[in-house]
Parts: sequence; structure tokens; C-alpha cells
Amino acid sequence: MSIGHVWVVEGEHTMHCGGCAKSVEFALSRLGGVLRVRADFRTQRIEVETNDEADLTQIVSELADLGYAVREVQGDG
Repeated sequence: MSIGHVWVVEGEHTMHCGGCAKSVEFALSRLGGVLRVRADFRTQRIEVETNDEADLTQIVSELADLGYAVREVQGDG
């Protein structure tokens, strides 16, 4: 079973280019329980598909380590 989560980057530090989005995708895809990541610098949306083993706190922490403040806007159970 997979679960969808969507975060939006907020604040002063945002994704500025495709390279920023790829860095987010790479970093999050290495976390346990993450099945798929899609980041879009144009919309500042980060879509993450996870399984039951994913730790959402760890995902948000990883984004913070990359310099991004995020807000979850949607979850598709």
C-alpha cells in the first residue's frame, strides 16, 4: 500500500531550478519507506509516495537540512 504526500516550499529559500528539484528528489529517494519523489521548482511542490515504513518527520527534517521550509498541503491515503 502506498500513501501520497504533498509539501509546498515556503519562505525565502525556494527551489530555483531543475537542479534544485533533482537534489530534493535524490535526497528524499534515499530515505527508508520512500517509493517515489517528484519535485517541481515552478510550483514549489514536492510529491512523495511512501509505504507504511516511511517517517514523515525524517522527510521534513531532510528538506530542512537542504534549506527548505515546507508545509504539507495534501495527503492521498
